[in-house]
Amino acid sequence: MIRTRTTAAALLIAAALALTGCAGVAQDTDDDAVPATPSAATAGPASPGASDDDGDDDGDDDVTELVAMVGTEQDPEAYEIALLDDDGRAVTTLPAGDYELTFRDRSRMHNFHLTGPGDVDVATDVAGSDESTIEITLEPGTYAFVCDPHQGSMSGSLEVTG
Repeated sequence: MIRTRTTAAALLIAAALALTGCAGVAQDTDDDAVPATPSAATAGPASPGASDDDGDDDGDDDVTELVAMVGTEQDPEAYEIALLDDDGRAVTTLPAGDYELTFRDRSRMHNFHLTGPGDVDVATDVAGSDESTIEITLEPGTYAFVCDPHQGSMSGSLEVTG
């Protein structure tokens, strides 16, 4: 299992407050969850020689950013889990490719665990908080994300298309 620990200084943007709640029920799948598609706001998966040409030197030229959120900014222990795009919207569909996954797990009773095709199996620890970033390659197929101790009420899925 890949476990990466690094400190991140950035706070979750206010848009992350639009998380899908799951307090005792399955994750909401209404129209608030939108498929993530490459656009000017979210540069798609890496293509050879591609660059975002945004002038900054943040090292994200060819990688789309995703946020693995557990809890909320106001309540890290809230029974909420979501996979978000860089605009704070829930992600249900992505094209296959390379992504930068930032964990926002400030809880000491939850974790974020992503599993799927290509031996993807990454998780934060239940006992501690985690605000780290990893690079991950997502192959076509269905991925599941859960809070291991609360799988019945904190779960979601992601469809990656070829």
